[in-house]
Amino acid sequence: MLRTQRLTLRAFTPADEAAFQQFAVQEDFWKYLPGPALDAELVTRFIAARVAEAANPSGRDWLFAVEERSLARAIGMVRLSIASPEHRQGNIGFSFDGSIRGKGYASEAMQGVLRFGFAELGLHRITALADVENQRSHAVLRKLGFRHEGRLQQNFSVRGEWRDSDLFALLRSEWPPAALPDSGTTALA
Repeated sequence: MLRTQRLTLRAFTPADEAAFQQFAVQEDFWKYLPGPALDAELVTRFIAARVAEAANPSGRDWLFAVEERSLARAIGMVRLSIASPEHRQGNIGFSFDGSIRGKGYASEAMQGVLRFGFAELGLHRITALADVENQRSHAVLRKLGFRHEGRLQQNFSVRGEWRDSDLFALLRSEWPPAALPDSGTTALA
């Protein structure tokens, strides 16, 4: 479990299904994610699978439900995966409730995950992929200090359409950027 100023990043629980049923079925949540458009049945299966994973973590992949403490409900999710233990490289991804956009929650949650990856796991480099049209994700990544490293052509099939992705990366030596204070994220057992 990780805590930031306003957020708790934690394992999924069955109680998260109610919140995810409200926002994860909306197109702005799943539009750029590979896989089918989410409906109520898929959200139920998704939450059940995340709960099962939380009971038996791999130690290479962390998918956190992001809870806004004052709202007392999940507002999205963030992922950190170890891409190469030998080279201390990871990758991240995120998706949030579109109805609360513009309040800095994605940046705050991602800052917490970056701190976990760099400070706790000792990663050297963290990458992120974002659909070329997903300008909101690009803005969050740039705000966090990620630099654009290139474009991957047709690397994801999203509901039958091949999509290009932009590759962003951040080195431990570049984090946190001078313009962004350390989040003060704490890891809790």
